[in-house]
Amino acid sequence: MKSILLSKKCLFQAALFLAFLFQSSNAQAQSRIYAHDQLSNVYGVCLACGVQNPLNALGDNEDNYSTMVMGTVLLGGVEQTLRFPEVRTNTKLVIGIGTNNIPLTVQLLSGVYIETLSGTTANNDSQMVTGSLLKLADNSSRATIELVPASSYNAVKIRLSGGVLSLGGGFRVYYAYQDPLATIMAYSKDGQITLGGTVSLEGSEVSLRNASGKEVHRSTLHSKTFDLSSPQPEGIYILTVETKDKKTYSRKIRITN
Repeated sequence: MKSILLSKKCLFQAALFLAFLFQSSNAQAQSRIYAHDQLSNVYGVCLACGVQNPLNALGDNEDNYSTMVMGTVLLGGVEQTLRFPEVRTNTKLVIGIGTNNIPLTVQLLSGVYIETLSGTTANNDSQMVTGSLLKLADNSSRATIELVPASSYNAVKIRLSGGVLSLGGGFRVYYAYQDPLATIMAYSKDGQITLGGTVSLEGSEVSLRNASGKEVHRSTLHSKTFDLSSPQPEGIYILTVETKDKKTYSRKIRITN
């Protein structure tokens, strides 16, 4: 009976480890997820308004662009909705934007709004582009809008209203992508810990603290699997990884023997 229980425990641990490896490889494979579909629209009274070359805002070519053109505007504007393959959460949303050689400023973009959607349902998070969202590039006529949406989403609507009157040559949308947030995963077995996730681990410093806050292990990572410097009792620990660029990530891990 005891041997059967031990066998079941080993099988469970093996299955758990394989699931961890599968999740880890999937996480590492994740990278920028670019918009793959779009919908363009003119709303209100907006004469000679529209989106030129709308498909150029799709895919991973970050140098071609769609152009949102404003003509004679009376309480209207132009919008382009960019869709991603799947509904996701815990991602940074990045939208590449630009103008025709006109330096970008927050004031210039005071009539640009963005809103995320889940399917066809708006998340009611529409916001104007502000200094906290706008990241200027070395080329003053290009920038990115960057944010971490609070809700799950698979589309972003970019709306250009009549408040933007100085964008000669139109407002350019180069691309949009979802960037999965950095994650650390950890698995323990037989005095070894295996790490995974989306963080670059090579050369990172790893430490382990017990429930009392005492550090019980510290080492430099040379591979994703490392041995504990001394045996530790089973239980919950806090694992901390400090990467070579001095970013720190922590998570709980259960040590099993």
